[in-house]
Amino acid sequence: MHNFHHLQAAVTALFQEWVPDIRIRRDNELHIQLTRGGDVLRLAAMLQTDFNATLIFMAANDRRAQKGIFEVHYLFTNHAENWFVHATKELPADDPQLDSMATFYLPAGRMEREIHDTFGIQAVGHPLTRRLVRHSFWPETYYPLRKDAVPPTDFQGQGTPYPF
Repeated sequence: MHNFHHLQAAVTALFQEWVPDIRIRRDNELHIQLTRGGDVLRLAAMLQTDFNATLIFMAANDRRAQKGIFEVHYLFTNHAENWFVHATKELPADDPQLDSMATFYLPAGRMEREIHDTFGIQAVGHPLTRRLVRHSFWPETYYPLRKDAVPPTDFQGQGTPYPF
């Protein structure tokens, strides 16, 4: 737990202008709220290089009705020291984009593709742009996990198989 005690101070020092909220919960979880300008790639690099942490999970949330934003949640861990960092990144509702971690963390590639397919959040710089879970018969603007998503009544397939 030695590194974990220094983690909050390091994150606060490096990201003070982008982190309006940082707190420790359950003695081994650091929760960070990153504003729109917050650089999650820089955070990930610091966590990996200085604290031997790795990304284990990503998920998105549609908060447009409450806060006018989308959120992307990142969960990092240091397995050996048993601690976690939960970073939440705010994205503008009108053009939701995030910087891709796919070339930095291999598993991020699939999670980013799923977030794009289900929320319409673009992972800028992602090396593979084909869909992961998005059906070919979904309309171009249909993202099923958005809170205002209305399933079309007439899905039209393209008639082509998915290119595995």
